[in-house]
Amino acid sequence: MFELSGAKEALRKRMMVARDALPADFRAAAAHALAAKAELAAFRRLLPEPGGIVAGYFPIRSEIDPQPLMLAITALGYQIALPRITADELVFHAYTPGDDLARGPLGTREPHPATAVVEPLTILTPLLAFDIRGARLGYGKSYYDRAFRARPYTKRIGLAYAMQQVVAVPTEAHDAELDAIYTEI
Repeated sequence: MFELSGAKEALRKRMMVARDALPADFRAAAAHALAAKAELAAFRRLLPEPGGIVAGYFPIRSEIDPQPLMLAITALGYQIALPRITADELVFHAYTPGDDLARGPLGTREPHPATAVVEPLTILTPLLAFDIRGARLGYGKSYYDRAFRARPYTKRIGLAYAMQQVVAVPTEAHDAELDAIYTEI
């Protein structure tokens, strides 16, 4: 167990440094290239029926920015939700682009607690590393893993830069796999 957690931590550190090194103009272009994925048939198959709820996120650190993609999804007729971090879990709240957001833990921006709680059918997920199997490495708090276990019916889409792909992400029994990963390429 210690070897596995040590391997995860080493990969986290390596990927954070590599992702942080990406130039700001590359990150901005990648966010807009990611938005074009909303037009792909394979991407749309992971979305609920129009009018359904898709959870996004606001990026922290150097995560790929899903905001242009969320706007594209909204334009296609879907509702957007954002997560709010509680002590043990992610709670998803309705979000309309431009809504006022609160400062959350870990540097996040999240809906105010009084905002309507909703249940997404698709969850857009940030990550540090991913592999071809759909395994993802997050920051180690397991918020998304718990959200996936609580919502086994959801489609799980990882969003990342292509350079975040690794040969194999070290995984444990509680680590949930993704249905798909989309990058700027």
